[in-house]
Amino acid sequence: MKPDMDLIGALTSFSVGTLDGQDAMMVIEIATTPEEYEQGIRHQMPVAMTPEHALELGEALILAARAAQMGDAPSYAFN
Repeated sequence: MKPDMDLIGALTSFSVGTLDGQDAMMVIEIATTPEEYEQGIRHQMPVAMTPEHALELGEALILAARAAQMGDAPSYAFN
């Protein structure tokens, strides 16, 4: 199943920290369309997660970044 590419936003900024000293907290900032990106319109999405999920997310992002550096190999996998 091919994803609807119109629903993919561009990450423009992020910040991370802890929430209550126990959970990890991340705020991502995205532009949802090329027009929003050009106009400087950004949407912020706060996300709280357990430390375990934060580690898993970090590892998954590293794997995806390494795969992206290897070249053109589209993936339609969703988790």
